Amino acid sequence: MSRRHRAFEYFLQQARPFLVRHHGEEPADEIVAATRVEYERVLPLVPDIGGARNVFQTVMTANGWIVALHAAMIARGLEVEDVIRVCHEALDAWFRRMPGWLLRAIGRLLLSPPGRWYFEHQARRSQERRYPEDFVWQVERGDAGELSLVFDECAVNKWYEALDVRGLGPYCNFADVTYSRLMGMGIDAGETIGGGCKKCALRYKHGRATPVPPNLEGIVLG
Repeated sequence: MSRRHRAFEYFLQQARPFLVRHHGEEPADEIVAATRVEYERVLPLVPDIGGARNVFQTVMTANGWIVALHAAMIARGLEVEDVIRVCHEALDAWFRRMPGWLLRAIGRLLLSPPGRWYFEHQARRSQERRYPEDFVWQVERGDAGELSLVFDECAVNKWYEALDVRGLGPYCNFADVTYSRLMGMGIDAGETIGGGCKKCALRYKHGRATPVPPNLEGIVLG
């Protein structure tokens, strides 16, 4: 089994208990089996936006899992909110397997001067537009230590549009809210292209409370 498939199977392992909780044992098993079938269809379509050299390649890989699960659940009469709820709960559970001190340390590192330098380097590379399906973004520094990643083009939403799964677009910020709460990164992720804005903005401020945007209320844990 390839590394990509092992990661996908781990995602399913995390998601299954929440599928059971919300939809029952037998439907959960059917959804898991169907998601595996859908993933084989979706995997070759996941955009290559630079591989390991691009910090957001893993985001596209994970969205392959989400698209596959979405197809399996929608085919069984469920709603996109059901899909996002399970994905959020699975991601939350995965992060909570790590010690809280380690999560907070990662959050501090990502917003430290070396972390900021790395994001700025990645942003400059994105502006070269080497990959048409990639993100195009820049880093903005705000008052009182706020750091913003501002996206003129969003690879996730471009891919959703290409696959005609635009229904996922309004919820594209769920993972950012999930990790920020546990890492103390204080993200404001309410501005998204998928939600109809001209740009996506991930605005971080270490130690600030992470609000749940209106589009995720009732879906993401408060």
